[in-house]
This record gives sequence, structure tokens and C-alpha cells, in this order.
Amino acid sequence: DVPNPLGDAMRYSLLAGGKRLRPVLLLAAYAILQRDLTPALPFAAAVEMVHTYSLIHDDLPCMDNDDLRRGKPTCHKMFGETNAVLAGDALQSAAYCAVLSAPTAPERTAAMAKTLAFAAAEQGMCGGQYLDTSKEGLPVTEAELYEIHRLKTGALLRAACVMGVQCAGGTPEQVAAAEE
Repeated sequence: DVPNPLGDAMRYSLLAGGKRLRPVLLLAAYAILQRDLTPALPFAAAVEMVHTYSLIHDDLPCMDNDDLRRGKPTCHKMFGETNAVLAGDALQSAAYCAVLSAPTAPERTAAMAKTLAFAAAEQGMCGGQYLDTSKEGLPVTEAELYEIHRLKTGALLRAACVMGVQCAGGTPEQVAAAEE
């Protein structure tokens, strides 16, 4: 029920291919504790939607100004900058709708929503993107590069593992282990 071209921009980016590493990590962490993966699927989709939104925004002219993503024109090249920004925003909102609408125990849902939000916020992807863009054209130390990648990429990878354990009803010790 999404109006076009917004819906087309969202689908184009979300279904553009890629390894789907984050949802796979979530499902693998879940599978350590539970057999039936079905309850974890909405959360795996949510993680991929957040990742896709971050790629759409990362490609924008005000960020990395990329023309291609996975060998195809970027979202803003196909649908314009306004639609790309809105597609990214809508995917992020859709991710939280997927998390909050899944038939899971309320305390697990809250924990997973918090984990995903933390990974996407200033302590995670947004913070890493800020550090990345603030260093544009400047020399970067190894420690600074590590911090950029820890936040920009690592935060959502870690969140996927943690969310898988949370979804499966893992103990606090198991959740802490997934954070490592």
C-alpha cells in the first residue's frame, strides 16, 4: 500500500541483492537455542531493512555520493534524492513496525527493539557515519578507522546476533555472549 515511486524505491533497494549477512547472523544465533526459525523471521527482515536504509542514505550526494551499489544504480540515481531519503526513512520505520508487530513476548519485543535502535543510533551506525564523513579528506589513524567500522558496520552485525538470542529467549549470560 505504499505510493509510487516511494514503494518502488523501497523495493528496489531492499531487493537489490547482497549477502543478507545480518539476517543470516540473527537466524544462526536464534538457531543455537531454538529449532523453528519462523518466529525469528520478522526480526531478520527488520535487521535487513535497517541495513538497507543505511545504505540508501550512505550513497546520497551529501554522504558518499555513490552512483552504484552492488553493480546497479543507487536509489537516488534511480528515483531522485527526495525519494531515496524517504525510502530510507520508510524502511527504518517499517523495520520497527516489523519488530513491534511480531507475535513475541512483550519483554522480548522491547529488548529487540531497543537493541536495534541502539545499533542504528548515534552509538552505532549513525555515529559511525558521522565519524566517517567528518574525516573526509583528512588523515585517519588506525584507531579512528577501527572506531568508524566498529560503529558503522559492527554495531548492526552485533545487534543481529544479540537479537537472535533475545528472540530465542536466551539467558542474560547468552545475550552477553552474543554481544562479544
